[in-house]
Amino acid sequence: MIQQKKAIGFFYGVGFFTILYLLLKTKPLVSFSDFALFEWQIKLVLQGKFSLPYSFISTDPNLDFFPLPDLFFHLSPNGVDSTFPNLYPILVAPIYFTFGKFGIQIIQVALLFLSLWFFYQIKKDHLFSLLLLFGSSIPIYTNLIHDTILVFFLEILVLYYLHKKSILLASFLSIVLIWMRPEFGFVIVLLPFFFEWRTIGKQFFVWCLCFGVIFACTNWIVFDTFFPLRLLKNASYHWNSKIVLYLFRLLVEQIPIFSLFFIFSLTQLFFKKFRLVTMGLFVSTCLILILSPNTGGHNTPRYFYCLVPLYILSISLGPTFDSQKRKAFTLLFLILMIYSVYKWTDQSKELMKISKFQTNTLTALSSITEKTFVFNNSDFSFVALPILESGKNLLLLRKPPEENDLGQFLNENQIESFVFLELPPSPFPIPDTLKIPGCKTSCEFKRMKTQSLPDTMLPITLTQFTRIHNEIKKLGLD
Repeated sequence: MIQQKKAIGFFYGVGFFTILYLLLKTKPLVSFSDFALFEWQIKLVLQGKFSLPYSFISTDPNLDFFPLPDLFFHLSPNGVDSTFPNLYPILVAPIYFTFGKFGIQIIQVALLFLSLWFFYQIKKDHLFSLLLLFGSSIPIYTNLIHDTILVFFLEILVLYYLHKKSILLASFLSIVLIWMRPEFGFVIVLLPFFFEWRTIGKQFFVWCLCFGVIFACTNWIVFDTFFPLRLLKNASYHWNSKIVLYLFRLLVEQIPIFSLFFIFSLTQLFFKKFRLVTMGLFVSTCLILILSPNTGGHNTPRYFYCLVPLYILSISLGPTFDSQKRKAFTLLFLILMIYSVYKWTDQSKELMKISKFQTNTLTALSSITEKTFVFNNSDFSFVALPILESGKNLLLLRKPPEENDLGQFLNENQIESFVFLELPPSPFPIPDTLKIPGCKTSCEFKRMKTQSLPDTMLPITLTQFTRIHNEIKKLGLD
């Protein structure tokens, strides 16, 4: 018994100190992509703002030049809303104001281990809690400004409240999770079947329906739609076998508990003890794999994280282990732990590499004196989000400039010059002379000079455009 307690303490210690080490190593990490958007929302919350600011909303009511990709914002009666709900920014804003990013990272580590404690209360088996810790790449998100750890914690709370038969709280939190992450819809329908579903199933689904109606009506009042914004913006689905294969590779590589679940499911099938809820879990995995809106731009299987606790619960529903089988399973777990620690370290290195690109690019962009930046690559405009704080205007081309009247937009907003930033491949180039339609005087912007943006470690091209006035043209200086 003493040796067993020492082994359990050792495994928890490995997880804790590995996460702590990676936390300190990635402390200087600069937010990018989704993380930069979350950090922007946190700063806006601290200013009392819950919508995304856009200086040109009056002249660009359709948001044709808004600097974020279409998937990340929604135009509602209240303004421009992020498709990332403000719950996470609101909750962490006081911590960010007091302790900065590092404070949020510490809180997220605490939430992760609190999740393990609640999960242990369900099964009363440290082995399953350790599987939850080492079974996926979720712990990497303790170092990032992102709602993944909060969502993970809320999901474990739902499982805990179902275990305690606190149906009202479990139902409410379930709808909160669907509102934040629509993929949880594939999870919620399975949850009661991991517990005493005959006792709690009907009551759980009735309360979920009631809370769902309340959330839908509230969503309609606030955002002019009944659906969660993430679901609304990802409504258009296009089958892409390459993306499905890419996501399946990420699922296998970064959620090793899935492979363990698969092996145990085959064992159950062989011994004719296959459970219906296991089949439902397989179906949910396949549906998320096929319907996921991930375009391959994220190198984590984030949409599958909601299934991790269920994979473990499914394994726990199998036959109990005798001492010999438990030793074999512990050895299997040891291999999984070593693999996960390796993957966490490798991913942290990748994050730091991306962060270095981000830092160099932001430094170079900040040195540009021009106030208005025009991009034609949504990933690149995402990178530039932090420079909004310095009063820069960021515009994103979604169509060729002739089709979306870029010249007319610049004219209406009295913008006399801008820089055009291109990152190959460049989908919408701007011609050397950009015409202003319907204009009578000073009707064109002219390319002045083109150069590479230095010290960015990326092939970024910077082109300066200036409006040519009639007086200059008459002097032959154009």
